[in-house]
Amino acid sequence: MAGVFPVQGFGFLSNYNGAFVTSSALAAMQAIASTNANSIELAPRLFMQTRTSNDVFADPNKTESDANILQAMANAQALGLSVTLKPMVSALDGGLAYVLNPSDPASFFLSYKTQMVHMAELAEQADVSMLVIGNELGKISGPEYRSYWVDLIDSIRAVFHGEITYAAATDEAINVSFWDKVDVIGINAYPPLTTSTEPTVEEMVNAWNSMSTDDYWAKVMNHMSPVDFFHSLALQYDKQVFFTETGYRSVDGTNISPGGWADSTTQDVQEQYDAFNAFFQVWGSEGGSWFRGASIWNWDTNNKYSPLGYSPEGKPAQQLITEWYGGQHQPPAQTLTGSPSADLMDVGGGNDVLSGGVGNDTIKADGGDDTIAGGPDTIPKLTETTVTVTGYSSVVDGVGAKMQLLLNGQQVGDTVEFHGAADASGFQTFTFTFANPATVSSLDLAFINDIANANGDRNLYIKDITVNGEHLSVSDAVNPSSPGTWNLYQNKSIHYDMTAHHDLFFGSSTDDDSLDGGAGKDLINGGAGTDMIQGGAGNDTINGGPGADVIHGGADDDSINSGASITTATDQLYGDDGNDIVKASTGDTGALLDGGGGKDQLYGSGVANVMNGGDGNDYLSGGGLDTMHGNAGDDQLKGGTAATQMFGDDGNDSLQGGTGSEFLYGGSGNDRLTGGGGNDYLGGGTGNDTFVFAPGLGKDTITDFQNADGVQDIIQLDKTLFADFSALQSHMAEVGTSVVITLDANNTIEIKNTTVDQLHASDFWFI
Repeated sequence: MAGVFPVQGFGFLSNYNGAFVTSSALAAMQAIASTNANSIELAPRLFMQTRTSNDVFADPNKTESDANILQAMANAQALGLSVTLKPMVSALDGGLAYVLNPSDPASFFLSYKTQMVHMAELAEQADVSMLVIGNELGKISGPEYRSYWVDLIDSIRAVFHGEITYAAATDEAINVSFWDKVDVIGINAYPPLTTSTEPTVEEMVNAWNSMSTDDYWAKVMNHMSPVDFFHSLALQYDKQVFFTETGYRSVDGTNISPGGWADSTTQDVQEQYDAFNAFFQVWGSEGGSWFRGASIWNWDTNNKYSPLGYSPEGKPAQQLITEWYGGQHQPPAQTLTGSPSADLMDVGGGNDVLSGGVGNDTIKADGGDDTIAGGPDTIPKLTETTVTVTGYSSVVDGVGAKMQLLLNGQQVGDTVEFHGAADASGFQTFTFTFANPATVSSLDLAFINDIANANGDRNLYIKDITVNGEHLSVSDAVNPSSPGTWNLYQNKSIHYDMTAHHDLFFGSSTDDDSLDGGAGKDLINGGAGTDMIQGGAGNDTINGGPGADVIHGGADDDSINSGASITTATDQLYGDDGNDIVKASTGDTGALLDGGGGKDQLYGSGVANVMNGGDGNDYLSGGGLDTMHGNAGDDQLKGGTAATQMFGDDGNDSLQGGTGSEFLYGGSGNDRLTGGGGNDYLGGGTGNDTFVFAPGLGKDTITDFQNADGVQDIIQLDKTLFADFSALQSHMAEVGTSVVITLDANNTIEIKNTTVDQLHASDFWFI
């Protein structure tokens, strides 16, 4: 059974030389493998003397020896675990990575490069999958240090051929200057969730999907929710995100500060369990194609129960992790509706319902039985707009912040009043719906009742703004009271210039979508426009909708229908692997149908289609001026009303013409060719082929009849045409280099490149 993430594992930290290779460490690795994990992150330590030192070294007492690191890698790989090597630098004076600030960066990086290139050589020797080139070195990962990191990465790539990442602290990730140079964006994901020591799972799920109420955390996540911020990094750099660390201590309040060891000393295994429950629900559902997975921090090398530590060993969280890693839980379903402009939906598992609406949308679903609609079959112009505003305020003298929504400088809807909120669960959302004007130039959110007195200072804190479902960004706003935020003071306004964003209000004029169902049994409808549709693994039902579409069914058994093409372009329908049903629309202007692997059924429309059965024993039915290829396998090809061209290709194929004048070629194998009505050309190709004729055959031609050198083709005639060979002979005559069998003026069979005396009774069947 597939797990919840592509990569799912545990961190494995060594605090002294030899910790990786004890008998308890091996038992710990075995325990990790038993959780259905497929990965382990080995973390040996490197050191500096002080937090401002410039020399990085391996302490013989604290740093694992090369032999120990190599042995630990081999032990993990023998258990089926892929290995990430993550050397971690700290100072012997107690300074952890995030406070390290060398006094001479050039000297530091020269020393650090020596150590890391050596670690890369070990990683290459052991053929590990990934190397982490740094961990939470936040004071030296910004733009002024980029050249050092680029040089380090180039040096490491010279000796190591696996993937490279960097493990950024949650609040460091926004400032890392070299994400473009690594292969995967690595994040030690410990965002604060709620302010409660007894949060519900739902509250923690909401926190992952909400902008933080804390200004510091909102700023370092670019005023987005943690989910949206991490996704934004993946989009910005076109790389997957991997949680190089994430986890929770088994203490009261662990969700408040997941990455900290301070404060609580009260054991709370239930909160640890609940926090992991929320984590898996969020990332199982939200983590789409852009999310690689997670390495849970951590499993202790001593393989002992840790009463207040991060290790889930022996706690309720261990069983929960085992179940999620083993694919025993279904991620929550999402129901998402796109805006009138271009949307991106890239989600994880779960039986999702995803609707892009108009606009050129990209929708990617992962596992689960999904329902995906690229958009409507026709593109409407919207006459009405809905704006939502979410936020909270400080309350002074019993009154919260009041706000007006202005469109083109004029208020729409009522003045609304916000109240206070301790966390995201207390946010308020107000909805404004109005008829669209002829044009839209601006949208403003005006704070109108600021006050400061002995009882406090009334301010307004906006956390989300949508226009017809499209989330606006902080970076696009003009906010004179607090630039770069949505915080409002002193009766100021948040202003958006909307002159270039009319599609948000009136809808896009195009609906050209890219839809990928991923694994699972999906129902996909492209809607209007030129769509690219991929069913992915699973038994899918796909309808291209109006427009010229490209459709891939993916693995397993799919039903694919093109819609009517409204242009001269053709639909492209690919069944891929599996036993697929692929149908062109009766209103289409032509389509490419490709069954791919498996036992497929392909149905053309009444116009010209190109049909490829692919591997497997396929059935192809044409409806118009089609070109049909059975490809590999024993295929059945059936023509329609026009001049179809049929090619059986490999295998023992059956080709049956329709009522049009058609070309039938069997290819290799022992093929059966039936011309049907019309004036047909029949070529058997190699093998012992059978040419079949019945009343109303028309004027047909056999191009390559063979009855010598061990090859025996057969001409099969309906008994109503001729009772036996004696009755046939009087109707055979040589015409040039051919023998022509004449029934009447409208029905003849020409056998090319043969003579009457070369034809015998054994060459004919009368049935």
